[in-house]
Amino acid sequence: MIGSIRKHSNWLWAIIVTAVIASFVIWSDARPGRTSFDFGGADFGKLYGRPITRDQLLKARTAAAVDDALRGGRRGASADNERAVAELMVLQAKVKELGIEVGDVAVGKYLRENFKDPATGAFNYDTFIQNLQQRTRIDEATFLEHIRNQVAIQHLVETVGSASRMVTPREVAADYRRDNERWVTTAALFSLSNHLAGVVAKPEELSRFYSNRIAFYRIPERTVLVYVRFDATNHLAEAEALIAKEAGFTNRLEEFYRQRGAEAFRDENDKVLAKEAALRKIRDEALTQGALGLARQEAIRFNDELGALTNVTPSAFALTASKFKVPLRSTTPFRNGERIAGLDNVQGLAQRVASLNAEPHYTEPLDGEGFVVIPMLQTTLPPEVPSFEPVRERVVQDHRMDRARAAAREAGEKFHAAAEAGLAAGKRFADIAAAQKATLVNVPEFTAASQNVVGLDSRLNLYLVRNAAQGAKPNGVARYTDSSDGGFVLYLEKKEPVSEEALKQALPSALAEARQQRRMAVFQNWFAAEFQKSGAMASSKSTAPAGLPGQ
Repeated sequence: MIGSIRKHSNWLWAIIVTAVIASFVIWSDARPGRTSFDFGGADFGKLYGRPITRDQLLKARTAAAVDDALRGGRRGASADNERAVAELMVLQAKVKELGIEVGDVAVGKYLRENFKDPATGAFNYDTFIQNLQQRTRIDEATFLEHIRNQVAIQHLVETVGSASRMVTPREVAADYRRDNERWVTTAALFSLSNHLAGVVAKPEELSRFYSNRIAFYRIPERTVLVYVRFDATNHLAEAEALIAKEAGFTNRLEEFYRQRGAEAFRDENDKVLAKEAALRKIRDEALTQGALGLARQEAIRFNDELGALTNVTPSAFALTASKFKVPLRSTTPFRNGERIAGLDNVQGLAQRVASLNAEPHYTEPLDGEGFVVIPMLQTTLPPEVPSFEPVRERVVQDHRMDRARAAAREAGEKFHAAAEAGLAAGKRFADIAAAQKATLVNVPEFTAASQNVVGLDSRLNLYLVRNAAQGAKPNGVARYTDSSDGGFVLYLEKKEPVSEEALKQALPSALAEARQQRRMAVFQNWFAAEFQKSGAMASSKSTAPAGLPGQ
């Protein structure tokens, strides 16, 4: 289905089928359990030893909701939302304490710089606000107040991080020269494949290899689940019937299409769909989500049936499955953190399985892709150490790789010694490699700051190559380095320094970036201490403010 529709699939059915179109963000939502800050009572906790007011909390929650909506709704977990609200209360309190005020000119500048059209660089305020309201339901006044707060927090960062100005051009220039000098290197490869054929293991060697590494073959504790699965496809006809009964369904399709705008609906090639095609896609998605909602209702009824039992055992779970006429399935044994076959895409399953050793031994209904599932712990298999025969093939392969790796290392270290002696005697590295019958590969030039090198041989790892180069002198070789393919010896021909002209051009932006990094480091250290001192969320373990403006 269309990606832009899928993003909203959790609430699309409710938007189209129900009579009320819910807002994307509900600012005054005060339902218990939404966050640890419940609007139901008068006690909202304390900030710096003073009671948190209702207005103070509402302002922070609104700011967190607007920020989340502008970022595309990426903050999903309630704990993340609680943390964001707590952080914003601290930031807003410090802004007020320091008397930071933001005028309209600063707000306008922020809007032009951060919300301009990426293609044209232009910023049309009226069009932007209209699109914003259609996309997120954020009203203009709330949005502008949020931007004013963002600019104020930026000023706070600037104030606290003022020590960043102590970064001097000389420091940055030295760092730039070091990070951007170009290294010219060649690698001599010693691949495992060149030595595997020569490995022949006697039975006693394999037995000894297994005995010495027996802990490596130990099978850890494994879990087996039984589960029932409620598929959306079983409810498509029922969902279709509900749509047929829904008055004004077609009008709501049209309204949803209008609100989202034609640009939101694209095909697999990212081309805008014709209106009729887009409406069909929306309807198909609504049908699928409606069927999934009906499957979820059936799963909830199953869950309620289990909840009425005094003791839910695997046999009671099986009897309930029989009563509901859904097949009882079971997983193959799996280790903690392993993929669970058949339940790959079930949301939150790994975390829930970890808690199934405590009562109850089953979970609430969990969503998968096109189905809802209720899993139950059937058994836990204790750790075991297999005998040699069941793992013989694995032992043989491990032994071959181990011996081949040792042989590659021996050849590489022998070559390293020969290369050092040859270079000291004035010989060329290529000639030394030819005499030693070593395989050479060219390494594209790179720097200490390189994160990606186009054309680097797939058998080489840039991180390992970079580390090896740092340990070598020009016209010298680094020590043998182990890699996934075996290993290599790196020859550093030379280091080409940064030209003065290149340094002159790069220095202004490098200086600005270095000062920004120092500013954020100073601010985050300060904020960690302030957040702890404020008591806004004593249980939080994180220390850096989430979603700072400009990050």
